[in-house]
Amino acid sequence: MFERLAHLVIRRRRWVVAAWILLFVLGLFTTSKIGDRWFESFSIPGYSAYEANQRTLKTFGSGEQAPLVAVFRSNGDVTQERGIAQAIIAVAAVNPGSRTASYFSTGSNAYVSKDGHTTFATIYPPGTPGFNSNVHIKQVRAALQANAPPGITAHLTGRDPLQEDIGGSGGPSVLVEVLFGGLGAVLVLLFVFGTLTAVIIPLVTAAASILTTFSAVFALTYVTDVSIVVEFLVALVGLGVAVDYSLLMIFRFREELHHRGNVEEALVETMTHAGRSVVVSGSTVAIGLLSMVLLPLPFIRSIGIGGMLIPAVAVLSTLTLTPVLLYWMGDRIDKLRVIPKRIVSADPGEKGFWHRWAGYVVKRPGRIALAGLALVILLLIPAFKINPSEAEAKNLPGSGDAFPRSLSRAASRQRRWPRSR
Repeated sequence: MFERLAHLVIRRRRWVVAAWILLFVLGLFTTSKIGDRWFESFSIPGYSAYEANQRTLKTFGSGEQAPLVAVFRSNGDVTQERGIAQAIIAVAAVNPGSRTASYFSTGSNAYVSKDGHTTFATIYPPGTPGFNSNVHIKQVRAALQANAPPGITAHLTGRDPLQEDIGGSGGPSVLVEVLFGGLGAVLVLLFVFGTLTAVIIPLVTAAASILTTFSAVFALTYVTDVSIVVEFLVALVGLGVAVDYSLLMIFRFREELHHRGNVEEALVETMTHAGRSVVVSGSTVAIGLLSMVLLPLPFIRSIGIGGMLIPAVAVLSTLTLTPVLLYWMGDRIDKLRVIPKRIVSADPGEKGFWHRWAGYVVKRPGRIALAGLALVILLLIPAFKINPSEAEAKNLPGSGDAFPRSLSRAASRQRRWPRSR
């Protein structure tokens, strides 16, 4: 099977390259459009919190977003400061359709501290929360400061403002992450192959695989919801598996070419043996990701379905595009050397670095095993101290508008809320 595939790919190499160029261009187009198609909810239907939230949405029309909390402090009785009610209205207007609740709308003492100097208002912005905050924290905070009555200290806190104060929830774009990962891959590939020409093939294969997978995921979004997490899986896992599978092909090709001298024969032999390894490896990864559909979490299921496409496309590109690139590269695959041949070679025999390292490991298996075990234990020590739960208030920064010292003192004085009137 793999031998016939090798001959087919070689005979139709121009059609293969043309098809991948078309898929590459299509991937560039769909990547620019897929941003509006991601499923950004992490809710779990059926659980009490989710059902309560759905009832809230049905009754009030908002409440899916985490509330913004405006905190007001006065030297006197804060409930007599009627200008606070107007400030709350002005703050809510930043996100039209926001729902508010405070002492001034409910008359409940639950919104007032025990000493009567501090009160707060909850503001529920409309809409659905995204992967990053979309409730205009800076504008809300500016409106709060501009409309607070004279003599009243006003602060904005809540989940999103706290996140904003500790650096925001955003991070580098997927493109930046892929470029950073690609740079790391280049360094590793240079050390493994030692030549610039050999490094190009895995990177081209990875680029084609990633963009083609984005096209497949884009089509999948019209069939089912696909979590935004898949975006990072495609970019980073796609880079890893595509490079990994290309490594298998290139290593075998260089060895076969060194022994046979004929490019086509070397490629057929490579596809016969390394190609089978690629299919087995890719199938294992795909099955592992697809098994996530068994979990009763919608966004996890979408990760399993979308993630399955990554190794599938990587295997396809490795078995079609990579052989063509190897065929065209031929003997030039060992040109433009940057790492000495004595360290990395197509067929180092008993002189190469890796052969000497393998011999050292075989002669001292006990020592190597103990060293590896010690390293694993060293890495496990901090792992046992990881707390995967939400951060507690004491772990948040003690400065910033969302968590000033005045709020800390007010919270410490208000051990419990008084009963509502």
